Amino acid sequence: MIVERLLVLFVFLVGSVQSEGCVPLSNQQLIKKLGNGFIAQHMSMDQNFDGNYPLQYNQHGICSSKLVFDQLSDKHFPRFIRHVKCDSEGDKCLTGKSCHTVNAYINILEKEATIFCDDDGYEQWTTLSLKIGAGCECAVDTP
Repeated sequence: MIVERLLVLFVFLVGSVQSEGCVPLSNQQLIKKLGNGFIAQHMSMDQNFDGNYPLQYNQHGICSSKLVFDQLSDKHFPRFIRHVKCDSEGDKCLTGKSCHTVNAYINILEKEATIFCDDDGYEQWTTLSLKIGAGCECAVDTP
């Protein structure tokens, strides 16, 4: 009997909190939530990367790189990530060395899978660290 009453109370409370649904955050609110973590060289909301922030990479040389474009799911922000990885991954470059992608980490947001809104009635988002390629280098082979 007590469990049934608690269940009814829980359903009532959840229904009252969620009856309208959570308000989605705008792109500007999501950028603000990322703070300094929004890096225009690597991130875009619509595949139109800002031309004022070109991504520098080595197209020629001992270890060449290439641009990679990743599209994340709609539960992530930003949706589009641009980064660099070795075009010649694993190729021998000098004696005892080979080409390897240099990794970096950027912050992105992921929409929480919850029925509860934040204190202001908005969807809840959490910050995640995402590994991306930042370049290509000739490095000592490791076993």
